[in-house]
Amino acid sequence: MKQIFYGFLALCVGLSACSSSPDTVPVGKQRVFRITQADSAGRMFSQIWTKPRLESLGAQEILSEYFDRAMHRDETHFSAVAFSRLLQEFKLIRGEDAVLLNCFDDYQGVLPLQDILRYDLRLATKIKLSFGSRKPDWLNPLLILVPDGKHPPFQEQFMTANIREIKFVRLNDYYAPLKEMAGTSVDALMGFEAFKDNCLFCHSLMGKGGNKGVRLLDVYDFSVESGRIRMREDFNDFHDEDNDQDIKQFVTARQLKGIVTYLKKFAAKVVA
Repeated sequence: MKQIFYGFLALCVGLSACSSSPDTVPVGKQRVFRITQADSAGRMFSQIWTKPRLESLGAQEILSEYFDRAMHRDETHFSAVAFSRLLQEFKLIRGEDAVLLNCFDDYQGVLPLQDILRYDLRLATKIKLSFGSRKPDWLNPLLILVPDGKHPPFQEQFMTANIREIKFVRLNDYYAPLKEMAGTSVDALMGFEAFKDNCLFCHSLMGKGGNKGVRLLDVYDFSVESGRIRMREDFNDFHDEDNDQDIKQFVTARQLKGIVTYLKKFAAKVVA
């Protein structure tokens, strides 16, 4: 069952490793990542950044109670750069108001620019776990980090890591097709909000989101009660505190019910 459900919302983490993939570019033996935006004509182009270049913006040693709470760790130390400082390096001319965070392991995060500024989010370039802590193989920089003293909602999107590309986008363009599938149902709309904040990063819909986890509409039959029950049970079995992917802590029982309602409506419209 865990193989089927791997990643219903994994915490991915990491600076892109060099490979022959078109999404990574080797610079000597340095690891690199991309920052992508559109020009005035709408054409996408990327800058290549290295870890030393990012740290030249002003890396600081910090702690994050938010990270330790989510990861069941204690006093993890980080070297991190203020995300706002990186944003100052770019001129946005097409109404971009968010960043997609494409990760090395097919995870994808989404962060509004206003949240980056409001919560003073950081980009961790180094992670040092406390002595004796086991390190999951996916826990590597770049990592979105909430510094101490800031209190954003407890959601998966504030834990994105394994980042290989930061891409500027417009939120309405990204989410609108998915939100439309909820229709006017209050429960389905609530489920859509919970899904986009906690699930879409691993489980894509309509080509949006990450591909770290399975395609939920292919694995579960949301048109029947037994399929909906099985999905909820699998979620609770896999994403608990005994798993490195403890996503259940981010999602209430009511939100999970809403997610299932949303996916039921989504599946019905896809079939129609």
